[in-house]
Amino acid sequence: MFNSLEMVAVSQFGFNHDNPLESRRKASLVFERALRRGKARSFWSRIIGGDNHLRDMGRISQVATPRPAQCMGVVNIPLAKIVGSENRVSDFDNTFNPLNEHNRDRWINIALTRRNGASLPPVELIQVGEEYYVRDGHHRISVAKAANQTEIEARIAFVLDI
Repeated sequence: MFNSLEMVAVSQFGFNHDNPLESRRKASLVFERALRRGKARSFWSRIIGGDNHLRDMGRISQVATPRPAQCMGVVNIPLAKIVGSENRVSDFDNTFNPLNEHNRDRWINIALTRRNGASLPPVELIQVGEEYYVRDGHHRISVAKAANQTEIEARIAFVLDI
C-alpha cells in the first residue's frame, strides 16, 4: 500500500493535510507536461522552418539606447507582453515552456513555493517599446504561465529606446 517514505509522510501529515510528497509529484507532472509541450512545439517549429525560441535581447541592445525606468516600484505586467530574454533564449520556448531537463528542480521548487502561498520576488524585466525581456525570473514566468496566470509582478530594470 505505502512504501516507508510515504508512511513517514502519512504519519507526519496525515491523510487530511497537505502531503509534501504528493505536492512535489503534482508539480513534477505539471513540469513534465510543460516540457513535453515545449519539445513538441520545438519539433514542429523545425519541421515547418519556424523559430519558437524566446527573442534574444542581445541583438536589440546593440542598436538601442538604455534609459532608466520611470517606475522604480513593482508593477503588474501582462505575461503576453513578455517576449524574450536577456540571456536564456535556449532554455524556454516563446511561450515559456521549458525546453531542457536541467530546468526541472528549480521549476518544481518555484511551483511548490507558489502553491504553498509563499511570496516570490518580482521578476526583473527590460522594457523595449511595449514588450518586455526577462533579465531575472524565467522559471517564475514559466510556472505562472503553466498555472494560467495572466500577469506577474515585476520590476523594470531599464528601458531601451530603439
